[in-house]
Amino acid sequence: MTAMQDVTDAKLNDWRERLEPMLAGLQDFVVGPDKPLDHSVESLRNLEHALLAETPAGRPPREGLAEAVGGYLGEVLLTVGGGAWTWDPDSDLPVTGLGVGETAEPMRLVLDALVQRTGTVWPAEYERVRALATARRYEDPSWEPRRTDRPALGTETSDAASTDPWLVQWLTTRERMFPEWSAATGRPDELDFSPESLLTLEQVVRRQIPTRDALRDPVNDDFVQGAIWYVGEIARRHRRARWRYNPDPTGTSRNPYVGRPFVEQDDDGNDAIPLLELEAVVMSDEPGVLLDRFEVFDE
Repeated sequence: MTAMQDVTDAKLNDWRERLEPMLAGLQDFVVGPDKPLDHSVESLRNLEHALLAETPAGRPPREGLAEAVGGYLGEVLLTVGGGAWTWDPDSDLPVTGLGVGETAEPMRLVLDALVQRTGTVWPAEYERVRALATARRYEDPSWEPRRTDRPALGTETSDAASTDPWLVQWLTTRERMFPEWSAATGRPDELDFSPESLLTLEQVVRRQIPTRDALRDPVNDDFVQGAIWYVGEIARRHRRARWRYNPDPTGTSRNPYVGRPFVEQDDDGNDAIPLLELEAVVMSDEPGVLLDRFEVFDE
């Protein structure tokens, strides 16, 4: 290892040590509790607007702010595209080496946002990286945008099962796509996230997914993923359940809790794997299957 590499590694380690407290400060003092830093494109939009609101045109941001917002932007891009933080010796700045085969420069994107002042620079970069990840997954269905370093900021919980990059991205995508998904069911007004709406979902599932094989047919994947998210969200919203995900790197695990999202209550409470809940609906003619299974969660 060269002396230059030693210096680069030291700078990267120092950056990563400072990143987590900087991001915690962003949540508390810049964004506010009503706009969570949840790795979503909406959080980037909120943060970019917050930066512009407190930084007049032609003026530099207050000390430490550019680093903090750039750090969060990099964390989100790594969630979408996979990869890890690295240090660029040419610019002497941290950059994100993305799993989609490109390097993003968060600090340059902070400067771009301040110069352009459109409030759209970071969401556009998010969508660009997301498109690259989608193309990569199309070429290699086994590929997922996984972090190869430790994320500096979790989402709602800090354990690895809740902050896995795949899960963060999946949850963000499903929430964003919900209005379109629910409209496609033909009954969006009834899908209001109440426990009783599970009866409506059950009817929609039986209409669109008549067989067990259809449940796993790739042509139905978007509908099925939306239904999985909806079932889990009702448990999360009404029964204090949390989303969990355990990766299956080899794709060979037979553990039903590996390789698919599920919801679980804390303190040894109950859990549910929404895909298997939907399978129970398809395999049964009895009404109320989803609602009955929801009721097993402790209040």
